[in-house]
Amino acid sequence: MPYPAPGWTTLLGEWGRELRLWALIVAALQLFRLLLIGLFADDLGPGVWSDIAAVMAVGLRFDVSTAAIWLLPTLLFSVSTAWLPWVGASRALRLLSWRLFVLLALFLFAVDLVYVDEYGDQFNQTLFGLVHDDTEAILITIWKGYHPLPILLGVGLLSALVLHRFTPWLTRELELCRRLRALRSPITRTLALVAILLLYIAMGRGGTLWGEPIRLKHAFVAEELFLNRCAVNPFTALRLALETHQQLQAGGGLELLWPSGDLQQALVRVAGQPGNDIDQALTQLARGHTGPAPKHLFVLLMESHSGWTVMPAWRDIGLSPQLAALAEQGLYFPHTLPASSGTIGSMNALIAGLPDAGLHINYEPRSTTPYPSALAAIFKRLGYRSRFFYGGYLSWQRLDSFAIAQGFDELYGGGHMSAGAQTNEWGVADAVLFDFVLSTLRKAPDTPSINFILTTSNHPPYDLDLEALGYPVKALPETLTITKEETLKVLGHLWYADREAGRFVRNAEAALPGSLFALTGDHTARLQVRFPGDNVFEQYAVPLIFYGPRVIPQAATLSRPASHQDLVATLVGLSAPAGFPYVSFGHDLLAGPDPKVAQGFKLMIGEDWIATTSEPPQLFSLGLEGEGPAPGTWLTQARDLHQALLALSWQRVKHGSALHTAPGEP
Repeated sequence: MPYPAPGWTTLLGEWGRELRLWALIVAALQLFRLLLIGLFADDLGPGVWSDIAAVMAVGLRFDVSTAAIWLLPTLLFSVSTAWLPWVGASRALRLLSWRLFVLLALFLFAVDLVYVDEYGDQFNQTLFGLVHDDTEAILITIWKGYHPLPILLGVGLLSALVLHRFTPWLTRELELCRRLRALRSPITRTLALVAILLLYIAMGRGGTLWGEPIRLKHAFVAEELFLNRCAVNPFTALRLALETHQQLQAGGGLELLWPSGDLQQALVRVAGQPGNDIDQALTQLARGHTGPAPKHLFVLLMESHSGWTVMPAWRDIGLSPQLAALAEQGLYFPHTLPASSGTIGSMNALIAGLPDAGLHINYEPRSTTPYPSALAAIFKRLGYRSRFFYGGYLSWQRLDSFAIAQGFDELYGGGHMSAGAQTNEWGVADAVLFDFVLSTLRKAPDTPSINFILTTSNHPPYDLDLEALGYPVKALPETLTITKEETLKVLGHLWYADREAGRFVRNAEAALPGSLFALTGDHTARLQVRFPGDNVFEQYAVPLIFYGPRVIPQAATLSRPASHQDLVATLVGLSAPAGFPYVSFGHDLLAGPDPKVAQGFKLMIGEDWIATTSEPPQLFSLGLEGEGPAPGTWLTQARDLHQALLALSWQRVKHGSALHTAPGEP
């Protein structure tokens, strides 16, 4: 039978068949999601039907996008049938695309089921463990545990059945396209083509034309972590894993951090003595708490909370009155640098106890087990139950998997807190988060615990009703220069975060006497506010406050340089018995001798100076008066220490604790 001639009618017929192919792909992905949920339904709690419906709905958005991407080659080729006699080639290419999809999809479905069974998640960065781990052992495990030959045989048979059953349906013309043939006017045909094009664009964006395209963050719609992991399809999960892996591998390696490659030399620089094992060399002994050990500990990592708003010079503005009051009543370290310029980097440093060496360790294969320096792992040895609270959605940056992998016993995100609460794309407001934390702790007040809390409110889209909340700041002092129109509005969200953190500390202290609180910011707010003087210190410092009247005997403001790494070590010093061994890249800020420098993200700080880690370093003064020390060899030595810390952190994440690298080799 001859193929139809090129033209409007032929084009519509081919596009109708494209729509059938799209529908088959979407249906296959949706059916697999139901299969995945059904096979692992034993992991779910009761009453999850509404959550399953929500996951299927958001999963549909991922599926229509995946199908649109798969259709792109054949859809573009089918356009040629409007002018060229390529109908036969168009249909042959479509059938080839369909057959390839069936074979690849069924294979991916089978592998994904095995992967979920093993790791409790769809394809992620753990997939690349074959590159770093014992490949032979992994392959043997797969061969013995999952019997791949029967799986491959089943994939082949099922593929043949699907192709036999649905291929004829794919070749039929769509009734809608038959009706569109009646359009004769060039204008109506043009409008129809535009409508089809817009429909395709909307499908590629996940079912929306003007709204935000479908993103991984949209997958967190259920309280059950496993259900959220089912929201993406295997194609999307694999694509995201590959993209992330390529981004990580594109970064600089050890040679950029420690050009000589002599890691024993780096270890001497950090630990003061030679060695061949990072963990062993960085093992410290707790000084031992002088008063009662805290029964509950709280680490508050506050989103975008700048340190300058707590500094005495700027407290009168009233942006952080609660943290300022806690600083007056506790231990306050104003000379504190964050571990990273972003939330995930600082959070990783605090959770895993590793300086940010440019690696997204939450995606690294070795991060599937706790590092000896990990916060939860250390305090588990001290008898504390560990909990992780995040006001946002746990799908972000693999927080769900990473926090559990690093030793946390319990994990809570915005999905657990959002019932009846107003949310935005980043989760619940800090007030909701803190109320949830306190209600959770009240269920087990007698069980010693350490609780890591990551806030979200001081973050775009900055949509709080500040006037209704009573935000009092109407202007900044004339000595400060504002370079962004929205600065006051953004600072209002910092004020709100401060208010809620203060309220939480007071309520938790009353409900759980003997608690210890550590409060800091993940990084400073990116406001481009200029300060008098060198301006660097105020731009980059974050607050660090330890508060707990029954645990800390005397309040003090200490000029000792500090970093996020030191926060964890100091908590151990306030909680552990004397002689307790633990691994840390930082220092107990209450134990001597005082280090003269602390290391942060691309910066280092002393008692009266702050400097970049560039080559050569740039030196700046702290505060509003005085020029600070003059550059010298001490500054180069401080930079060498900074680079050595990063090199050892990079090595610990990438290759483990043992130093097998010979001098001169990266």
